[in-house]
Amino acid sequence: MKSISMRRYSYQWITRQALQIPIDKTRLLLFFLCINYLIVFVDVLIAHAENRFFPSYEWIPIIFSPLAALSTIYLLLKPKSGFPKYLNILIHSMGALIGIMGFGFHLQAVSAGDNVTYAGLISGNPVFAPLAFVALGIIGIITSLDDHPAHRKYNLTQKTRWLLLATSFWFLATALVAYFDHARTGFENLYTWFPFYVGIFAALVLFFQSYSYYERRLSVLLGVTMVISFIVGLMGFSFHLTSDLAGRGVIQWSRVFYQAPGLAPLLFCDLGLWGILVFLDPIEESSASSIDTPTAKADGILG
Repeated sequence: MKSISMRRYSYQWITRQALQIPIDKTRLLLFFLCINYLIVFVDVLIAHAENRFFPSYEWIPIIFSPLAALSTIYLLLKPKSGFPKYLNILIHSMGALIGIMGFGFHLQAVSAGDNVTYAGLISGNPVFAPLAFVALGIIGIITSLDDHPAHRKYNLTQKTRWLLLATSFWFLATALVAYFDHARTGFENLYTWFPFYVGIFAALVLFFQSYSYYERRLSVLLGVTMVISFIVGLMGFSFHLTSDLAGRGVIQWSRVFYQAPGLAPLLFCDLGLWGILVFLDPIEESSASSIDTPTAKADGILG
């Protein structure tokens, strides 16, 4: 975070040489994380407005999101060990807890007594949506930690591996949200299956990448999968926008609230970018001069 070496990265599926970026990975992720909290704030605000913010605890994620964004900006501006770091870890831990609580509340809302039915899952509140706060919280905690380029496992730093796993979990949660959301329509159009399958596949690719030694084909697959995720997000946004316009040239807000949430598909664009960013793996400066040699690649220095 504070050394020049943190600005040199191996990027297995883009270049065989070190990739140089004029900003370290932690700052880049903190900036993107802040944007994510603001997007989630708007998304939850729209979703909870459906119930007119009742019960009152529906305000918790709405109030928390901008606070988490401010905490992230604070660490971004003061990326040194100490109070900003520990404050950020505390805030993001609270975010993960809020996500777990939200999952419980949503699950209770769709339950028929003590039973959770498939009909309840597809017709009630999006049960898995609050898991986004769990993913953001975990990513925020990991991002706050120091990275150690010299210490590697499966060719990746521990921080990179954890971020890959957290992004995998987020893809899985998003795939489940997409499945139960589209199940309401009975999957009338075959393309409504795409986000579910792409989300599951992306989660698996990220998971295997975090536990795999250097394998260029797998890394290329990860890159292609993230691009596909981005494209699926744009297509979904287009389809949802068309539904919200309802053929009248104006957005029907009732459809935004109750049928086709406009921001939801863009999460796949967001996750595609996340997967690409977290795969940036910092290289120790002392190893930079040898990373391009065949021997170094065979030994897994590229990460």
